[in-house]
Amino acid sequence: MDTESLTRKYYSYLKSLPNIKMFSILSSAEVALIVFRSFQLTFDYLYSFILYSALLAIIFRSKIKLTLFMMDLTAIPYLLLPLLAIPSLFAFGLFMPLMAYILLGSYKEVQSIFLSAIASYLPAVFYVKYAIVFLLYIIVIGLVFHLYIYTVNRKGIKILGFKSTQVAIPFITAITEKNKVPLENFLNFISIKTNLNVFMYKLDNFLFIIPQIHFGVFDSVGSSRLIYDIEKLLGNNVLVFHGPGSHELDLPSTSEVNKVLDSIVKGVSNNFGWNKATFYGISNERRENFEITSLEFDKFRVSFMERPELGIDDLPSSLWKYILSSNNYVVDCHNSFMIKEYSKEEIDNLKSFVMEQRGVKSQRQLMLGYAEGRIEKVCEGLCDNRIRVFTFSDGVKKVSLTYIYANNSSKQLGDAIAKAVNQIVDKVILVTPDDHSCTGVSLGITYSPAMFCEAIVNKASELIKASLQNMKEITTIEYKVIKIKGVKIIGRMISIMLKALEDVGGYASKTFWIPLVAPYILLVIILFFQSIIKI
Repeated sequence: MDTESLTRKYYSYLKSLPNIKMFSILSSAEVALIVFRSFQLTFDYLYSFILYSALLAIIFRSKIKLTLFMMDLTAIPYLLLPLLAIPSLFAFGLFMPLMAYILLGSYKEVQSIFLSAIASYLPAVFYVKYAIVFLLYIIVIGLVFHLYIYTVNRKGIKILGFKSTQVAIPFITAITEKNKVPLENFLNFISIKTNLNVFMYKLDNFLFIIPQIHFGVFDSVGSSRLIYDIEKLLGNNVLVFHGPGSHELDLPSTSEVNKVLDSIVKGVSNNFGWNKATFYGISNERRENFEITSLEFDKFRVSFMERPELGIDDLPSSLWKYILSSNNYVVDCHNSFMIKEYSKEEIDNLKSFVMEQRGVKSQRQLMLGYAEGRIEKVCEGLCDNRIRVFTFSDGVKKVSLTYIYANNSSKQLGDAIAKAVNQIVDKVILVTPDDHSCTGVSLGITYSPAMFCEAIVNKASELIKASLQNMKEITTIEYKVIKIKGVKIIGRMISIMLKALEDVGGYASKTFWIPLVAPYILLVIILFFQSIIKI
């Protein structure tokens, strides 16, 4: 399973909670019922729930939604247990493992168990009669949770050398608390130093960049916002493409991103190292399942890779070795959601393609038209509402690059745009930069490709027509490769982490329920022994 598919699979297990208004309404109704029942039973019934709620508010601090969620959940059995002649106190322990799971995002394992136990047990001050039995109940629940987490952590240690929770907690904290420091510190720790290459070519005032960097991890962590950072520093005339490579080429932290940005800005502004080039034309060909459109120059090529039938998602980073030695730079268009993994034959064929030398050809005139616009409607999968269109012509073919800020795209979207303008351009290439800036922004946001959206199709068609009206002859073509030394990337550790994710994640997704059902089983056992003693 590839990096994106595996990550996407486990993100899909994380669901967002309903909105706070719904929780508030439910809480109000439940509290009203508890107040009413306290007149029938005893006010200790009300006071214990108030204490429990206060402890939740202290533990979860500013996370009001989580506090209300746990209150609402606990109030249901708290109201029902007395009707079954079971002490309502036990309701506070039923969701203790769930609370401990949630707290793992902010605290270490032992702290999570301790805090959830405190919140669950302290209301027993109003139920002195059951205090000892309830204490044993809470201790056993805590032990079951601890033993379960221990088994999960052992699996992580065997594969990674780290406890599973040591890896998981920084990720959860980055998503739920918007605190990326612990995660970036962890990623920095496991990262390796290497030398990275950034290819740049200028067509008059337009600058195109293909860095040997993957735009992950997610949200603002690592190099997820690198494309936006580059645009902010270099202006609107720059376009950043996704080259070969996956999360092993992620930058781990803001400090490494700043190092790369500084080198790119200096490389662009420094006149030294820029080489002149001559345009040869636009070519189209098919290799295995890949459709390849190339802008050919005398000194280099830029080849846009598509795999429409089977999907394209992170070409192997090993291609960079061949790219740098042949000056045939590859753009992974990321424009069709992956359906089938790459075969060895496909990749070998791509390597052969990259290494091909085309020889001298006749010079052609390069025409370029640009247009940019925004979509007013919300369309699924977009991280930014801008659409940018670059239309190239060599006098024979017209090719429009339609660039959207998304993680990937559905094939239907690209086909719809191409169909809408098939009378005015020869080919439309939908391009996404594998944008991770809007992934992992909450527990409910997963890796989602740009889906078919009429607003995207209409705006892209409009911009393609506008770009044709803006066509101008390119008079200056220059290119440069800059080498950035001593940059940290996540590297091969990501492969080990993915194996851990598959093994540990598979185990956890099948067994996470064990601590959750433990309180119910224990309660049944306690009631069973009580009935025997009474007999």
